[in-house]
Amino acid sequence: MNFSPPSSTSAPINNVLYAQAGGVTAVINASAAAVIETVFANPNQFGTMYGAFNGIKGILEEQLIDLSYLEAESLTNIKYQPGAIFKACRFDLDPLEHNPAQYARMLDIFKTYRIGTFFYNGGNGSMITAQKVGDYCRQHNHPVNCIGVAKTIDNDLAISHCSPGFGSAAKYLASSFLEATLDTLSMHDTSTRFFVMETMGRNTGWLTLAAGLIQDVMPDVPLILLPAERPFNQTAFLNKVQQLINQKGYCVCAVSEGLRNQNGDYLTIANIEHTPERDYTQLGGVGYSISKLVSDTFKVKSHYAIPDYLQRSASHLVSKTDWQMAYDAGVAAVEAAKQGLHGVLPIVQQTSEHPFKWQFKNVPLSAVANLEKTVPDEFISSDGMNLTPAALDYFRPLIQGERPVPFKNGLPDIPVIPFQEVPKILPKFQA
Repeated sequence: MNFSPPSSTSAPINNVLYAQAGGVTAVINASAAAVIETVFANPNQFGTMYGAFNGIKGILEEQLIDLSYLEAESLTNIKYQPGAIFKACRFDLDPLEHNPAQYARMLDIFKTYRIGTFFYNGGNGSMITAQKVGDYCRQHNHPVNCIGVAKTIDNDLAISHCSPGFGSAAKYLASSFLEATLDTLSMHDTSTRFFVMETMGRNTGWLTLAAGLIQDVMPDVPLILLPAERPFNQTAFLNKVQQLINQKGYCVCAVSEGLRNQNGDYLTIANIEHTPERDYTQLGGVGYSISKLVSDTFKVKSHYAIPDYLQRSASHLVSKTDWQMAYDAGVAAVEAAKQGLHGVLPIVQQTSEHPFKWQFKNVPLSAVANLEKTVPDEFISSDGMNLTPAALDYFRPLIQGERPVPFKNGLPDIPVIPFQEVPKILPKFQA
């Protein structure tokens, strides 16, 4: 494969760079495909388009792909691919005063490759990085426009009606939870009386409450939901479990990984990673803790499930609505770039309830960076252990429709798509 070297220093600064960051979604690559296709459709405005492996870390280390050579078949396959097609990262830029070399290197990359537009596909934390990149480059006379592309399964993007990626995770979790509930129903007379599923979301309970959609199929299901927004009241919880088991013979529960006790401490922490700049807390294990609590208290058989990566990578069961929203997010980002906008993130605005319709509105990156949209009180029942009709009305449109993946030999036909990095031009750099 041949590669074109970056344009000369006298050429326009109109090349494009796209990267993915943070936890992935089942539809993040729909956004990637949309950015690529829309950039390609505007050759008079944009020059060469590059992708970066491993987000901002890969940019610093010059892990770039020239997307001019992307074949049509590969672009189609990207639209079905789970994970991050260009490898996302858990990596943040250090504060400028602590690590100026990072920022100087970033500027070097952008100048060398004549990057005039930078798309960063991530959540609220990633928008801080995009803002830092843009601010530094512009302060040093490199006119780059930085545009965010929204995604997160946690649904915690501030201001936005919802987050591209959430609807598919909600659909997968509610579907799996429904199936596990029917399994428990069939076994409770002689075996399992309590089943609990642990969901992602850290400090927000959107995914946990989405499991409550099973009430559309089983209106009288003996259900408990424990969202992160409510402190765990052990006595009230156990009383509820006992009441439901006495009434129905069994109980099912969905719990947020970030559930806290009355003192505000996480019930369980899987790991804490210490770095020079910050500590990263990895949550996980509260499902087991809740299961054991019920089993020990009532001497009943219990089971727990931790979907973990499954809930964010289930490309075989995406919401068609969510997939289209993710694709539209990529298109909206390129449209913002075409208008010459900088430092913005296109967010979702609902324009119609019946039928559910949306549009994208550009807001400053600073308006969403590092903020969390928690579940509003009106979506959580008064006892803090279920969702309300208003929540169901909010969730239902986001999980509508299916976009089946092609199958081959009985498995999803989603082969790994090979990419080849461009030859490095700058000195080696360790991020």
